[in-house]
Amino acid sequence: MTPLRPIESVALGDRTFETLRLAIINGDLVPGEPLRDRQLAEALQVSRTPVREALHRLEAAGLVEPRGRAGWEVSPFTEQDVHEIFQMRMLLEPAGIDQLARDRDDEVIARIAGFFDDFSHPVPVGRYPEYFARDHAFHNLIVACSGNRRLRRTYAVMQNHIDRGRHFLTTAAAGRADETLDEHLAVALAIRDRDFAAARRELLHHLRTGEELMIETLRARATSGQ
Repeated sequence: MTPLRPIESVALGDRTFETLRLAIINGDLVPGEPLRDRQLAEALQVSRTPVREALHRLEAAGLVEPRGRAGWEVSPFTEQDVHEIFQMRMLLEPAGIDQLARDRDDEVIARIAGFFDDFSHPVPVGRYPEYFARDHAFHNLIVACSGNRRLRRTYAVMQNHIDRGRHFLTTAAAGRADETLDEHLAVALAIRDRDFAAARRELLHHLRTGEELMIETLRARATSGQ
């Protein structure tokens, strides 16, 4: 019988990966920050093995880059990254609305219509993590409406980078959480009214606005030396 890996080790590796992944997405580990397995192991109070495994998985996900003997560093987040991510989103996400317009699934339409009912202005800073999760789920639900497994897999590959940009913009740009709430509600209400052409327009407006503001914020930070 082939030796089986201990469950504890697998669980520890997954937890280490998730901790580091969220630290990158949330900006606790910033672009360009060096990552050494020994230091991370000490900080997380684990051995170096799960840390190395996590770093290799993060590299495969595009969140860290190797630096040879120096270890790894957090991948940059550039204007080109932003443009490519939003270009892909503008290709993939509207397909969900287009398919929903054909399916007219009452249950899904009702779910989307009420997706943000428990949020109002202003979105409290203390609810930002919950709002990020809802934002994530909203866009994934729209993509899922496409019924296209290949499209969903392609979107899933980009998910870490989408979440990284979402967190960056909402925390860096004052009032952006409230703006995105309005933009999400515009999409949701258009779908509620079964005006799918309007929903598509509102979705694309939301994505274009996000791209423009993210690039503006990156440029402002570069100018200020942050």
